[in-house]
Amino acid sequence: MDLGLRGKLALVTGGSSGLGFASALELALEGADVILFSRSVERLESARRRIREVASVNVDIYAGDLRVKEDVEGLFKYVESRYGRLDILVYSTGGPKPGGFFDISDDDWEDSFKLLTMSALRVSREAAKLMARGRWGRIVFIGSITLIRPLENLATSNIMRMPIVGLVRTLALELAKYNITVNAILPYDILTERVRQLAEADAKRLGVSFEEALKRRTSKVPLGRMGDPRDLGALVAFLASERASYITGALIPLDGGMHLSY
Repeated sequence: MDLGLRGKLALVTGGSSGLGFASALELALEGADVILFSRSVERLESARRRIREVASVNVDIYAGDLRVKEDVEGLFKYVESRYGRLDILVYSTGGPKPGGFFDISDDDWEDSFKLLTMSALRVSREAAKLMARGRWGRIVFIGSITLIRPLENLATSNIMRMPIVGLVRTLALELAKYNITVNAILPYDILTERVRQLAEADAKRLGVSFEEALKRRTSKVPLGRMGDPRDLGALVAFLASERASYITGALIPLDGGMHLSY
């Protein structure tokens, strides 16, 4: 299936690793040029090399912190001056500090608000401005299954990710006239370094082995396994394509059916 992504320009935040990298890789394999944004220049360079090994597209990088307003502004000034357009935004970010409600300090709450809410507002606002000029665009937020089901020991994610629901629905309404679609993917336990870290924290908290902690995390998943990063990348590429032109305002679980297992 031709997704019509060849020659499109995609910006992927958190694009040097994890779900952001998986998204960028799949878009590049479909022919889209990509701009990777994250904090580490070293990791960005490594991600660029890995994508160039398998895809003949332009891979640009820009280093900055999503929580810092000036870094986000600098990113979009760069995109506008160098390219003058943007077709696709994939918003991905590292997860907030794990812990129960009483484990989280005021500083942690404020940091998670900057990471998960303010950054999403700023990035989507600037991206939408560029897309509106071309009267075409795709915005895909990588959220979490915590948007529809709270998870144990992830109080910050359960609470501070919720504004994404309102953001997706508001932008879907306001940007439709520009032929811009806005959707969110809600993953659960895609096997990335972040999930490994959470499983290690679970193992320590519960006094079990790492392997047992992984097994417990998937015990309520009907498909009986963790997701592969390419499972998410494929869905991102579809939502970013012409084939998904009639899907907007959607919150799509990517969890092996886990949200059904109450």
